[in-house]
This record gives sequence, structure tokens and C-alpha cells, in this order.
Amino acid sequence: MSGNRAERRAASRNPPSLANRYGSRKQRRALGPAVVGAIVLIGGLLLVGQDGYLFIRFGVSVLALITAVFVWQAKQWAWLPVPLVVAVLWNPVIPFSFDGTPFRLGHLVAAAALLLTGAFARYTPPE
Repeated sequence: MSGNRAERRAASRNPPSLANRYGSRKQRRALGPAVVGAIVLIGGLLLVGQDGYLFIRFGVSVLALITAVFVWQAKQWAWLPVPLVVAVLWNPVIPFSFDGTPFRLGHLVAAAALLLTGAFARYTPPE
């Protein structure tokens, strides 16, 4: 405790605002599904070309669409195409038949793009 008793009493009558005490109110809501989507993409490298890869497609596309919804809510329009492109390319309903080394590198690029999108798409809730 610093200051004298009068300063402490004055501070208790006029508490500081929460924005100053805890920092800015910006939130990174898209970061959670983007991280999980990146983990699924990297883990899916082991199943490329097998029957279980369908589950990877479902997981990646759903998590990319959830990330897109959070980016839309944050009104960060520049980051919106990234999760939408990932959702379309890993679409399980009408799948693209990609294979080989470029597709495996695409997993890593998509994982990095989702992580960047989740980190930079910040949402400021209304007061």
C-alpha cells in the first residue's frame, strides 16, 4: 500500500476504470478455433490419402467456418478470405482431389494462415 490514509480513502470512493486497470478491451475470439484448426491441419498430414482423412476435412472446414464467423463479427474484412478459402479447399462435400507434396505444403501454409488470421482479427465488444 502506498500513499497515506486520505489517498487510499479517495481511491476507494473513485475506483479506477476497468479499461485502464486491465488494459484494452480488444478480444481475439477467432484465435481459439484457428489454433485448433491449425492443429487438425498439421495432424492431418499423417492421414492424407487414407479413409480417415475425411474426418480431417470435416474438422478443418468446420473450424475454418467458425473462424470466419468470428472474423466477420470483428469486422476485419481483410482477414475474411483466409478462413473461407481454407473451408472451400478442405470441403468434404465436394472434395478437390489434391495430392502430393504441394498439397502437403498447403497444409502447413493453411495452418500458418489460420493462425495469423486468429491472431490479428481483434474484436472490440460494445460498451
